[in-house]
Amino acid sequence: MSRYLIATALVWCSVVLPTLGQTFSGFEPATSNPLTVAWGETPLNYSGQLLSLDFLAAQGFPTVGLPVDSKCNGTYILLMVDPDALQGNIETQTGLHAIRGNYTCNSEHVTTLGNTTFLELDTESQFLAAFIPPAPQAKNPVVTHRYTLLLFNQPENYTLPGTLAYALPLDLSNVTNRLNFNVTEFVDTLGGSVVAGTYFDVDSPLANSTTAPSATSTGGTSSTGEATSSSTPDSGVRSARLSNTSVGMAAVGAILSIVCITAGQ
Repeated sequence: MSRYLIATALVWCSVVLPTLGQTFSGFEPATSNPLTVAWGETPLNYSGQLLSLDFLAAQGFPTVGLPVDSKCNGTYILLMVDPDALQGNIETQTGLHAIRGNYTCNSEHVTTLGNTTFLELDTESQFLAAFIPPAPQAKNPVVTHRYTLLLFNQPENYTLPGTLAYALPLDLSNVTNRLNFNVTEFVDTLGGSVVAGTYFDVDSPLANSTTAPSATSTGGTSSTGEATSSSTPDSGVRSARLSNTSVGMAAVGAILSIVCITAGQ
């Protein structure tokens, strides 16, 4: 292999491959470890997949899991946020959608949904912060919300610190206490890095559409419905483009990985 090709490959390996992560560029804490998320029989196909509001309106809180080769040890806590939350014309602010703890992993609890096989995480605990389903505020032009789920190791006898307790109560008529949630402080209280994560995109309704906007972008009323066989999480042509992009990036990643290994020899 020529020196030029080796140099080019190493540059691509150092720049492109890290972008194939599970959290979107610029989000902290970042992770490349995949978290499986599924609604009923419908799993998220890849991080950044565009989901429709019609699909999500029929869902409750999703099932989550880890790759089948994961080490099942300890207890986990799950955080769901919307880093693109809005209220009126106020600038973007992180909205808290859920905190749920005491997840455990059993190496024999293997679940397969379509082409996705994972170790399903189990919990019997109530939410520390009750779940608010995605319901972006109507905007014109459309705003894309990147709903992010992060899994952490849960310290023994963990309780949310008083400085964040304000965000726990839920009043769907006024959810302003869920805005400006300090993700960094929350992560610091757990004393460790993120175990796994993923995110999905949801486009806001157009402000002049017939869809009624919610009080804030953090959500509307709760739903516990299950997905039906005719339900689809994808939303139009943009989702198809994202799917093609994801497949293309995965292929590029695989090729670059081979080139990186060869270049390093």
